[in-house]
Amino acid sequence: MSGICGLSHANGQTSPARMFARLGLPGEELQSQRLGSAAMGVARRWDFQQLGAVRDLLISIDADLLNAGEIAATLKQSQIDPANLSLAEQLCYLYLLVGPRFVERLRGGFSLALWDETNRRLILAIDPAGIKGLYWCRQGDQLLFASRASAVRDARSEVSEIEHSAIIQYLLFSVVPAPLSVYKGIEKLRPGHLLTFENGHVKQVCYWDLAYPESKGHNEAHWAEQVREGIRQAVHAHLVGCDDDRTGAYLSGGTDSSSVVAFMSERFPAPHTCSIFFSEAAYSEIGFARTTAEVFRTRHHERRLLPEDACDAILQIAAYYDEPFANSSAIGAYYCALLAKENGIDTLLAGDGGDELFGGNSRYADDKRFALYASSPAWVRKIIGPIAKQLPASDSWLSLPLRYVRRAQIPNPRRIFSYGLFLTMPPEQVFEEEFLRQAPPERWMSIAEGHFQSAQASSELNRLLHLDLKLTLADNDLRKVNGTAELAGVRVRYPMLDLQLAELSGRIPTRLKLKGFEKRYIFKRAMKGILPDQILHKKKHGFGVPLARWLLQDTRLQSLLQDVLSDTCTRQRGYFRPQFIERLAQLHHQDDVGFYGEVVWYLVALELWHRQHLESRAEELCAT
Repeated sequence: MSGICGLSHANGQTSPARMFARLGLPGEELQSQRLGSAAMGVARRWDFQQLGAVRDLLISIDADLLNAGEIAATLKQSQIDPANLSLAEQLCYLYLLVGPRFVERLRGGFSLALWDETNRRLILAIDPAGIKGLYWCRQGDQLLFASRASAVRDARSEVSEIEHSAIIQYLLFSVVPAPLSVYKGIEKLRPGHLLTFENGHVKQVCYWDLAYPESKGHNEAHWAEQVREGIRQAVHAHLVGCDDDRTGAYLSGGTDSSSVVAFMSERFPAPHTCSIFFSEAAYSEIGFARTTAEVFRTRHHERRLLPEDACDAILQIAAYYDEPFANSSAIGAYYCALLAKENGIDTLLAGDGGDELFGGNSRYADDKRFALYASSPAWVRKIIGPIAKQLPASDSWLSLPLRYVRRAQIPNPRRIFSYGLFLTMPPEQVFEEEFLRQAPPERWMSIAEGHFQSAQASSELNRLLHLDLKLTLADNDLRKVNGTAELAGVRVRYPMLDLQLAELSGRIPTRLKLKGFEKRYIFKRAMKGILPDQILHKKKHGFGVPLARWLLQDTRLQSLLQDVLSDTCTRQRGYFRPQFIERLAQLHHQDDVGFYGEVVWYLVALELWHRQHLESRAEELCAT
């Protein structure tokens, strides 16, 4: 739970001390410092988490930078000797040289806060990919910030109420997306954004976003080479400063993680790799992971996960995430990181990002099939539409044309999410009336639509990739991997999210990302001859966990499920109609176990969050 915290316009009685209880773990070093009317703190686990002061500047950073040498060289050119300066102090000097947008010079995952006493200016920023995060809150003439929402919550002078629109977002996407937090009045900084608080005004600017200026002047061979070398350079850059005996890679057996391992092996002979697998064949990819490990001669570590492992991890994970979080693959990610720690590894490279850059998710191909209807001639639609309406509305194969036309007529981005239960059932059958009044359905898709519409792209596929880069990756998958790795005691780097590689992906024509219905076409061509063919053409799994099945099969998980769903408190939160909870439990037992089981898990995880983060907090306050 390491990170940074602080507040501007602090009086003599205020300090980051109240935030430390939510940031620091036993064994972590807690530091705080005051400069003028600002106070900052850091809970240190890694040496790149620092406080620093230069002249009238105070800075707090959590910055795992890849280009520290470039920053030092920039300072030398201005006759500033970086030799005896900490990284935090170097960033202060960089701010003095180039101003607030010094953050554009940083490469890697970072969050930072800088207080300029002369100008009475506070600057907050996080990296372009959203690897690191920051929460903030305006309180009178103060601005509070921290790496965790609970740290900001506990430092506020008023009680933080639940933001109901955030609960809806959680139920739609399994996470509360930025800029929302689960608490009213507390926001998350968005990736690639810089916030300034000056003269009583808050201003946010986007200093980086991925653009998609598709280039049309090159052939497939050119793009394949560019992608191959781009990935190679990104992986090599992310190994700078790493010890080969203490550095490894997540290995699911998919193309992204296998590509990272392939190029990692060029620099580190016999790199470490870590995999988890399951007895359930439909969820296990261990054969592919073992193939990659054998081809690149890695020091391979693996662990089979059982239902009892999920039982042991669920409460730990629920306690760690101080906002509702229901990505069930966090269980697998946690044990994979723990496996690394147990084998002396403190840094892991992850393959996250390849799907969102190069078109690797199956739903992109599925959606293209629906887009064919919208792009067909009007006379074709005039014939097909009326015929489809005459077919029965049922689950039989006869209704397929009707269902196809109905879904094809839904505009994106709603169509890409239209399979979700909460977007298919009438809201009044699911939620209590007062809850819907505070979170009206017409606003449910506003964040997703904002990402989709704001993309600097001319094609629908790139708009979907941009949406997933923000919502699926930054808000969800990175939070999953970072959080579970921190729980296990390791750090993570993401070579697939290297800015140069991301910008390269934006220039690639969409016809080469999704060629026909073949996903990540140019990526596969780039890695042909490097990765085995069975890896390049395998079905995607990742670190998915068969939790939906385990909830029905394992006695401890059944007990947890029964405890949560039948609890009076669960049913009286004011979110769900009791009839919906009962119907959902029946469907989990009788129908599509995987689909309805995931929704059941959303309800369970939400209730566990209430118990561990709201009720336990209330008990703490009563005891003081």
